[in-house]
Amino acid sequence: AGAVVIVSESNGTATPSFDSMDEFDTATVAVDTEAELYRNEPPLKDHAPEGYSMNNRVQTLRELKMCEASKGGPKGRALKCEKDPSCIECVPKKFLERAQSAIDAFKDETLRKERRKKIREWFPDTTTIILIATDRHFVKYLLNFVCTSKYRNFNVASKLLVVATDIETYNIAVSKNLKVAKPSFYNLTMPLQSAFLDTMVAVTAAAAEITQMGYNVCIQDADVTWFRNPLWLFAQPSLASVDLMFQLAPRWDAQGVANTGFILARATERTKTFLSSLLHISSLYYWARDDQVIWNSLLRHWTFSQLHWQTLPRRLKIAGANGGGRYMDLHTGVSLW
Repeated sequence: AGAVVIVSESNGTATPSFDSMDEFDTATVAVDTEAELYRNEPPLKDHAPEGYSMNNRVQTLRELKMCEASKGGPKGRALKCEKDPSCIECVPKKFLERAQSAIDAFKDETLRKERRKKIREWFPDTTTIILIATDRHFVKYLLNFVCTSKYRNFNVASKLLVVATDIETYNIAVSKNLKVAKPSFYNLTMPLQSAFLDTMVAVTAAAAEITQMGYNVCIQDADVTWFRNPLWLFAQPSLASVDLMFQLAPRWDAQGVANTGFILARATERTKTFLSSLLHISSLYYWARDDQVIWNSLLRHWTFSQLHWQTLPRRLKIAGANGGGRYMDLHTGVSLW
């Protein structure tokens, strides 16, 4: 190892260098406490990942070069584009246009004001919003979630925002007195490109917006059921620095172990930048025929190496289910916790 040099903060002069760490450890140096060593350093603030941005600027498909950045990762369903490392030349034009429509709506100032006005009216006192996007095929599972939560005395309706991908779903949600964003908020028009993938693009756009407004967000599939309220995790001191928490996908066939069926996203600058960037590459959802592959690919991207994420804590085993038990972090049909 090379020599070790300590620079005094008071006058900028260097103390004697040492040829080994052993000499350094036993030597008496001018700065001998952490308090003195760091007394003039400014505190670290919540920030966007420094790998590419110091001003919270989102990254686009062309800048991220997802296919190139994914090389060397898991082989299962890897992003591969021989024509263009940004994938733009490989993704069918109809997918690019469909995603761009949602991006344009996300940026549209008139729509933004309308959406945010409604969200602030709906959630004046809460710090966390439960977010579910669904279509007419899955709206029955949404209603099941609301009904079973009410039975278990969870007040989810006061925190729940539904993003409807079609008018039929919107009307059903309104009839049940749920807070629902209409399809036009994110330029969702019929016929849908793919009911599932259009829903995933819409929930990405809504999550990006909600966190930008300062709310934490619990993103979940419509077919998830709560046996206990998981939102307490946001208040845990040991998890205070975690930006994103996911269900666990215990395999590598989706480019990583994050399962996007249930996500807790804290409204940090890192989270805001990640979700906005994810929206800007959401055309890849259609190309990969899955949102989870793209989430995991972006989580592993070097520009987001400062993003703090983990799977949900393995907190409680439900005995007797699925041949021995289910855990909070595992996706096994309908997760029990």
